[in-house]
Amino acid sequence: MIFDALNIAASSLKTQQKAIDVVSHNMANVNTPGYSRQISNMATMTPQQLDSFSFGRGVQLSNISRNIDPIVNGAMIKNSSQQAYWTNLQSGLKSIENLFGSLQSTGLSAAVDDFFLATQQLANNPQDSAQQFNVRNKSETLTLQLSNMSRQLQSAQQIADTNLDQNLQSANGLLDQIAALNKQIIQSEIGSSAVAGQANDLRDQRDQAVRDLSALLPIQTVRTNDSSVLLQSLSGDLLVQDGIAQHLSRSTNINAQGFRDIVIQGSQQAITGLDQSGAIGGSISLRDQYFGGYISELDSIAVNLAFGINQIHASGSGSSRASLMTSGVGSNNPSLSITDVAQANPFATQIQNGSFNMHVYDAAGLPLTPSSQTTINITMTSSMTSIAADITANVTGVSASVDSGGRLVLNGGTNSFGFADDSSNFLAAYQINGLFQGTNAAQLKVSDAIMADAGLISTGKIDLLTSSLQAGDNSVALAMMSLQNTAISFDGSAASSLNNRTSSLSAQYGADTAMAAQQQTFHKAEGTSLSQQREAFSGVNIDEELVSMLKFQRAYEASAKIIQTSNTMMDSLMGLIR
Repeated sequence: MIFDALNIAASSLKTQQKAIDVVSHNMANVNTPGYSRQISNMATMTPQQLDSFSFGRGVQLSNISRNIDPIVNGAMIKNSSQQAYWTNLQSGLKSIENLFGSLQSTGLSAAVDDFFLATQQLANNPQDSAQQFNVRNKSETLTLQLSNMSRQLQSAQQIADTNLDQNLQSANGLLDQIAALNKQIIQSEIGSSAVAGQANDLRDQRDQAVRDLSALLPIQTVRTNDSSVLLQSLSGDLLVQDGIAQHLSRSTNINAQGFRDIVIQGSQQAITGLDQSGAIGGSISLRDQYFGGYISELDSIAVNLAFGINQIHASGSGSSRASLMTSGVGSNNPSLSITDVAQANPFATQIQNGSFNMHVYDAAGLPLTPSSQTTINITMTSSMTSIAADITANVTGVSASVDSGGRLVLNGGTNSFGFADDSSNFLAAYQINGLFQGTNAAQLKVSDAIMADAGLISTGKIDLLTSSLQAGDNSVALAMMSLQNTAISFDGSAASSLNNRTSSLSAQYGADTAMAAQQQTFHKAEGTSLSQQREAFSGVNIDEELVSMLKFQRAYEASAKIIQTSNTMMDSLMGLIR
């Protein structure tokens, strides 16, 4: 029985020593990110049966478990992904703050107001050439504002897209790390009688790597029976299984937004759902939804401004008349219908069956005799080639041709010409006698002809019978001025005035910024709370570990005392024998 007591005490010594080793390991990793406090779980050894009695054989360390809360861990993965997403969004939106911050003062809204104020001043004094110069200057300021905003947003898009490549490299590194840890954990736990909790440090490292990965992209985790973890994208694409990782890469194809999708390496199928959360999702949303959305709104403003003003301007005349004019937009195929989608003209849908009048003047500026006015009929099937031929054949003193860019070129030689009464919208659609050129915000500019001669800015309309512009006629200037608060739509968007469109863009940016800031603050606070919960449950508390250490120390000392007492008893017994 003395030997049994010695064995029992020896088992306690070994077990308490191992427990102190666990405490020491905990204290050593008190500041290690992602470390979970480990607990020594002790159990009695299998008892020994002697006659009708069951004698204990001591204590053993059954396992060393991690103190974790899977619910908190799962919540941290989701929060990490959302927090990174909104942080990325807030940072990206803030980077263009200067671009949108001045919309109501010296920016887009002010430029729109100044332009229409200039048209009002022109309407008040249509014979004043200085007012035509003023309209040209304000038009140029407006187009520069639109093009600069669009180009800066495109630059911000490129930066967001570049950030994707950097984050993809980090994500691939984490996928490799998780796959390697899966393999190490499986190998470490092979043959273990208590699988759960054996490779504690490796499991902590894997959990931390999964949380780091979730901060980059949205993932789904699936626990398997062999202690590994299986990772998938939200759309079910396999990312990690056992010790194999699937890398992410960029597709060679260009998507509808003009960028390359993210795919599983070796595939061209875009991974869906990546824009839901994570830093990668934040960059995608910034690039496509936010920056891309603002660019689309700017393009809508530019399209409606350009066509709306040109539709009025094209049927008018100013103090000067052109002798050479080239359309601002060309046809991709001059032999095809001017309304064919192959022409890639965003204004072609506005063309309808109708006509416009051309008035021709001699070198002295007098209407040609015997006839200075010709009507050119336009149908939905007219081509740029047929229109050029019709003008050449029927308009005295003016020839027309189509250049290599598909643009209509009108040449009066020593004669000059003007336009009136365009019911077909052909002139505005192909930007002939227009104030603006360009089909989107980045390209929009004042027409080359008007930049060369501000006198070409239309103020009134040419009289059908006399081919003359009456002094003081401000009908065109008035019509352009009224467009500021008129609900229009020439691009399929909801009808709205140009004033409302610019105000809505500013308001949308403000709302997006406020939402990103609010969500980032919320998820940051949530993340702090979850970290505190995890720390309270899984973190190492030095005071608690010291208490545990003292507890195991006392048990160790007590077991040592048993051994000492047993040795004394053994000496006494041996003394009796001697």
